[in-house]
Amino acid sequence: MLTRTRTIITCTAAAAAAGLAASIAAPAPATARLAPSIVAGPYGAPRPTSNNQAIGMSAAPASNRYFAGYQAPVPAGSATVATATFTVPALSCTVTTFPRAIGPVAGVDENNFKTYSSAFLFTGCVNGQAVNYPALVVNGTFTPYPATLFAAGDVIDLTTKVSTNRTRVQVTDVTTGVTQKILGAGARADDGYFGDSPWFTDTGTLLHVPGFGKLQFKNCLVDGKALASWRPRAYQRVNSNGTVQISTGGFWPGGTAFTTRYMHS
Repeated sequence: MLTRTRTIITCTAAAAAAGLAASIAAPAPATARLAPSIVAGPYGAPRPTSNNQAIGMSAAPASNRYFAGYQAPVPAGSATVATATFTVPALSCTVTTFPRAIGPVAGVDENNFKTYSSAFLFTGCVNGQAVNYPALVVNGTFTPYPATLFAAGDVIDLTTKVSTNRTRVQVTDVTTGVTQKILGAGARADDGYFGDSPWFTDTGTLLHVPGFGKLQFKNCLVDGKALASWRPRAYQRVNSNGTVQISTGGFWPGGTAFTTRYMHS
């Protein structure tokens, strides 16, 4: 993806984001350096504790420590395409010891929930500055693009396509036309998921949630069908005390859109 400079992002934020590229290590999960170091932990939908965990429409969101959004089952091994659109939110940032970040994502769990592929963003606060850039995972292999800075208000398309023949993940900034994508080996899809995924430090510390206001996921489709038609499971992110950090709203008319909201860091 081409690198671009936007006046909404300061030079300090740009330098901090670019520092990620200096030390990328192999997973699992992949590590990247950003004072302090950050590990990409966009695991997306929570992993079932067993193959028998029920996934389906629930009356209220289930609480999860890492994820807020929806997880939709698909026929095991079927060719699966998860697509979504959202607008990069304006963050409220203050200087903190650790960065705060979420990863707006459209992804697919694979191979009996042993790995995943996803298209997402780093959307966070670093040294008091808002930083947004794309990242991709293909069959568990993480690739960030920290030199490619997106701006609040940019419209982003996410695509993750998994079949037994090939995997494709793609992030497109519709506002500027900038695209990043990776093709990889095929896999067997288990579900499609959409929402706000987590990031961690390289020592495994879960990063707090930045003040993002609300994030509207639109055009959420699984294999071209409205996400709601798959009877997905809803999740809200909570902290270790059970306090809701990110709430997940119900579907809008048409079943292709929903909103996540910042509640607590």
